[in-house]
Amino acid sequence: MRRFIVVAETSNYTFVEARARRPSLPTAESVLDSLLGAHRAGTLDEWQRRHPRIAAWIDAQWLRPLRGAAGDLLPAGQRAAALSLLLRWAIGQQRPDQAAPGDPIPREAWIERTSWRPMLALTCQYGFAPVPAFRDRYRGHADEAAASHLCGLWSVGASTYYRYLDKGKRALAQLLREAPAPAVHRLALRAATLALVDAQPSLADDTARRAWHARHAAAALADDDSIAALWHLSCARDTAGFIQALQRHSVELANDGETDLLLGAMDAAAESPRERFDLLLAQGTLWRMRGDAPREQGSYEQALRLAAGADDPLLLGIVYGALGKFHEPRDLDRAFAYYQDGAECLRRSGLGEDGSAAAETIEEYVATLVRLAWLYVLRNDPRSKAVLERAESLCRRHTLSPATMAMLEQTWGECWRRAGELTRALEHKHRALLLYERIDDRQAILKTFGNLSLIYGEAKDFARASEYARRVLALADAMTVEPEILASTHLNLGVACFWQADYAQAQAEYEAALEIAMRNRLHRVAGIAHLNLAEVAYLRFKQTADPQDESRGDRHAAAATAIWPHDSDPAHSEAARRLKQEILGPDAGLARDRLLPAEATDHYAEMAEVRRQREQLAVPGAPQDHVGAHLAIARAYLSIAMKEREAALSLIERHGLGQRFIDEIESLRQTFDRELTREQKLIAQWRQATADLLSAQRCAAVLEALMASGYVNKSGYAELCALSPATASKHLGTLAERGLLVQTGKGPATRYMLPA
Repeated sequence: MRRFIVVAETSNYTFVEARARRPSLPTAESVLDSLLGAHRAGTLDEWQRRHPRIAAWIDAQWLRPLRGAAGDLLPAGQRAAALSLLLRWAIGQQRPDQAAPGDPIPREAWIERTSWRPMLALTCQYGFAPVPAFRDRYRGHADEAAASHLCGLWSVGASTYYRYLDKGKRALAQLLREAPAPAVHRLALRAATLALVDAQPSLADDTARRAWHARHAAAALADDDSIAALWHLSCARDTAGFIQALQRHSVELANDGETDLLLGAMDAAAESPRERFDLLLAQGTLWRMRGDAPREQGSYEQALRLAAGADDPLLLGIVYGALGKFHEPRDLDRAFAYYQDGAECLRRSGLGEDGSAAAETIEEYVATLVRLAWLYVLRNDPRSKAVLERAESLCRRHTLSPATMAMLEQTWGECWRRAGELTRALEHKHRALLLYERIDDRQAILKTFGNLSLIYGEAKDFARASEYARRVLALADAMTVEPEILASTHLNLGVACFWQADYAQAQAEYEAALEIAMRNRLHRVAGIAHLNLAEVAYLRFKQTADPQDESRGDRHAAAATAIWPHDSDPAHSEAARRLKQEILGPDAGLARDRLLPAEATDHYAEMAEVRRQREQLAVPGAPQDHVGAHLAIARAYLSIAMKEREAALSLIERHGLGQRFIDEIESLRQTFDRELTREQKLIAQWRQATADLLSAQRCAAVLEALMASGYVNKSGYAELCALSPATASKHLGTLAERGLLVQTGKGPATRYMLPA
């Protein structure tokens, strides 16, 4: 028995962040008091040695983003300097004017404004800055303590001063006890390190600064600190590098609130429509990771409006590819249409017959071909091989990115799996995995793990199948994973359990997949989950004869048929219809996830109907049943002919080829006309000639009356068309003038008949 599976290509949006223990406010105030005292005494290094656990907590929550931004300006060994910078920044967050911590403080803030005093008391009391001299207000002596100096400057007593100081320390403790540190504060802390950059003479010009940020972005990626890399790339205004980092490290970056802030800043600073376009696509990737389908689609549609406004076929081709990917798990028909339109736009953007074009165009065109082939594979259409071979020929002639090459290997792997060649499928999947690991594309690595789980399950290597699936599920507990990948992994793990006859665990995995798919409106995945659940229920019914199992199977089979939109996956719709018969009756041995003969793919529903009727004709039966079967077969083939004709007409209209195919279209029309009955010809003639008089429904009613009785009179026509006698008389006269009716008789005996 074959499993119904889904191959990963994708809870409302939430951040999944490592939760550190948050200290109580009194504890935080006590720790902060000793830390500030150590800063004033210049013993921060000793303080960290005496409090290693507290120092480690501060390091994880606050100093890691600080060091990631400062790079070689704040080496790892200078922990005291990092702590000092953190405290200086945190105190600066209490500035009422919300200016940068290093900005000058105005005179009136020092002397008159009480809202500044908690922050100023902290700054001066613990040695972050001296009290400036305002001799017109207070004359202090050279070695006067900060507390005494500020009391004199503000004309307050010691108790009032210490109330200011306690208020400042309480606000400081409230800020620094947050765990994890809020994204807006982490980003502000990173920005504070730019003062260190400003102080470097070698980084005075813009070019040197950009190079410095680019170098540290690469170092941060090597150190597995993707959010620091993203910050450096935004400071360097490297839009291409920013987007590439966001795409390749979307798993980690989707878990971090800083990503949204950085993306918003890059979008606001975008200098060209192309930069804005690329950032919108990157934003869509972020929303996909978080399972927010409306926002993901909204980002792509904004990008589509930009591309359409610029009338740029390359940008249109790119965004159609993104929209196709969005609709893939939801509506295969729409995805297919987007990919086809994308390929056509890329062809118009300069792709020659010999495959010559700009590198970006070639890259996008090959990616679109691979995605089209993927959809063919999902429909078990053998044409997938021809499309993949075309993409592979372009890969041999051009140097393409590892990501595109890996996508090609992924699709070849699924194609060979459905062809039943599991060894070749595994070879391609592992090559894809190596390429993704080379570029450190975490999201694609997870997808490949899920696909390997499926193939190893089919190969009966259940230990490795479970291992790859559980890797994905383990990561999902610690970070955001695309909903489609997560649902697909549960399905594939359920398949492995099913092959081992562990139906209870298989059902649990399928139900988990269904819940995720329904929550995120992944219709194709949900349909497969329903189908697999129906299969488990029918098999249990076969073993136990429990009517509840049969009823459960019927419900899931019906849901599987209903959920696939617009019959965009006819193979699975047909599989759902036949599932009960195959499991509870003789096994037909049909492979539901294997490549089909070419003639059965484009018109699956019609060919399935032909097959059913042929099966009925093979069994002796009543003549009327056989007549009905022959007519059903004729209707199916007629439907195929009509679809092919409409497809040809659509292409002719799109490409302006009407003159070239006039004779062929006329010949086809004559063939259709020869097969039409007199009644069908009359209907076609009347609908064309009476469009200004009668609706299609009234036209059909009049013709039916004429065919039944041979004539119609004024009163009968008025009744059929719900008209007044006068209007009916005018209509009949007009129809006679147009040659559609012939008038006989006079007065009350006037009748109207069809021409002989």
